[in-house]
Amino acid sequence: MIDGNADAGAWSCGMVAGLINDVPTVQELMDNIMNEANDLINQRLKKFADS
Repeated sequence: MIDGNADAGAWSCGMVAGLINDVPTVQELMDNIMNEANDLINQRLKKFADS
């Protein structure tokens, strides 16, 4: 682990590691984040504009 060989060392991780269901590419991850942000912004602005 110290020398850069991930298979030769012990890695600690919490229970959250069990919640990982996929490993997206960086592009997919960024697209998902941006789409979710756009959806949230549009929903909240719509509520604000309607009031």
